[in-house]
Amino acid sequence: MLRELRIRNFAIIDRLEIRFDPQLNVLTGETGSGKSILVDAVDLLLGGRASAEQIRTGCDEAVLEAAFEISPQSPISHQLIETDIPGEGGDDLIVRRVLARSGKSRAYMNGHLVTIGQLQQFGDLLVDIHGQHEHQSLLRSDQQLFLLDAFGERLPLREEYHRHYLTFRKTTDELTALQALERDRFQREDLLKFQIHEIGSAQLSPGEDGRLERERTVLANAERLALFADEAYRRLYAADGAILSQMAQVESSIDALVRTDERMKSMAESCSGAVAQLREIAERLRDYKEGIEYDPERLERITDRLHLMASLKKKYAPSVEGILELHQKIQEELAILSARDERLQSLQETLDAGRVKCAELAQRLTKGRIRTARLLEKRVESELGQLKMGKTRFVIRIESGRGADDFGPAGADTVEFLVAPNPGEEPKPLARIASGGELSRIMLSLKTILASADRVPTLIFDEVDAGIGGSVAEVVGQRLTELGRRRQVLCITHLPQIASQASTHFTVEKSLSDGRAVTKVKRLEREDRVEEIARMLGGRQITSTAVRHAREMLNPLGER
Repeated sequence: MLRELRIRNFAIIDRLEIRFDPQLNVLTGETGSGKSILVDAVDLLLGGRASAEQIRTGCDEAVLEAAFEISPQSPISHQLIETDIPGEGGDDLIVRRVLARSGKSRAYMNGHLVTIGQLQQFGDLLVDIHGQHEHQSLLRSDQQLFLLDAFGERLPLREEYHRHYLTFRKTTDELTALQALERDRFQREDLLKFQIHEIGSAQLSPGEDGRLERERTVLANAERLALFADEAYRRLYAADGAILSQMAQVESSIDALVRTDERMKSMAESCSGAVAQLREIAERLRDYKEGIEYDPERLERITDRLHLMASLKKKYAPSVEGILELHQKIQEELAILSARDERLQSLQETLDAGRVKCAELAQRLTKGRIRTARLLEKRVESELGQLKMGKTRFVIRIESGRGADDFGPAGADTVEFLVAPNPGEEPKPLARIASGGELSRIMLSLKTILASADRVPTLIFDEVDAGIGGSVAEVVGQRLTELGRRRQVLCITHLPQIASQASTHFTVEKSLSDGRAVTKVKRLEREDRVEEIARMLGGRQITSTAVRHAREMLNPLGER
């Protein structure tokens, strides 16, 4: 429910804070005092269209904020979890909207920035506004269908149908995708087989290209490598005056030093080690030179092999490892294609069975809806008769799909509530009812009848009393009170018969402050409420008769 509403710099409201109660809350006040501005503010908080003209003159922005108390089991709580909007603590949902002079606006839910579309989605679950506003869930065909099913206690059947429908749609999508692939199946199979053969016949191994590149480099430079190795070997060992022969003389001289000076012993050891290393290098150079063999045929085979790998890399993947991985995937896809006939047959059988089941459940829903619609039509027309709309015709139009697969998430039907307020008129959709007062009374009748099925916790009625008075106003007040026992109700009214039945009463007043109009809202208690009811009964001049009459109207409710 709407627990608290805060408004700053909006229209003629400077700063305002209102705390509402769970049952029937009424707002009264003279015409032009600003009652409808409060409804406009709630409408904006629910995602309504914003305009810079709504910002109070001289201010840069308007700020609207509402605190809603929500149940952890409500659809709102589930949607908050699904959209990852953080909790505010407890069971509160804080909605905030900021209107800027530039024309742009920002919206927040529990401090989390949201789009206007998201705000509207949550708004549909939080509040219904009935009057001159568009934010009315009962104007939507999908909500009308839901309420019709709820009124007829058909929601379990609807949920069963929906489960089968989701399976049916999933199977349909999978079969459609598979059939689309089937059109190109043989061409695809030929391509895959060719690719498998081409890659498989190459008999690639991981890292093979790197190894062959290194071998090719050696073979292509065999003569030069042998020349360099021979030159190094001769200078170390074989040539006249080779390094090793000179090192022998150096080693002999150092040995003579050691015999005289033992401090040179470590140097002699180092020299011996160096000689041993040089001798090992010389032997390895000799072996390397003797191992080099110029093999033009081997070089040609390696070159051809590398060219083959380069061609495969260009077609399939930039590396041998990538080509091998792709080869595995191609083999798996070919296996799937080979088994597609069985899968197609299985999906078709599942689809046929799902179609039969959905059609059966949809037909049961349709028959039940037709019966429920006739009952609801009579109930609504009877209720409207007590609200001085006895000649109003209320019609529920149900249209069913005729195709084999012509059903949707809620069955094969579309539902629309139609109304003809005056005799001789054709019934028209609720959204096209011209009079705000008539629409509000129709909505009040529907909400009263469907109270147990409706999921929206807060209802706002603006102009529900337009064109009525006397005993009809008393009945409207009773209906609002009854509705307030199941839902939170906010009602703007000019009739004392309605205001006197509220559990909470606010008065809206417009006054001058520093030469500017300002709207204020005051919660009325005891004598203030008697005075306001008396004003509504007798006008500006409050007589003792009006006061007495006001007390009589309030006392049956146990005025607090």
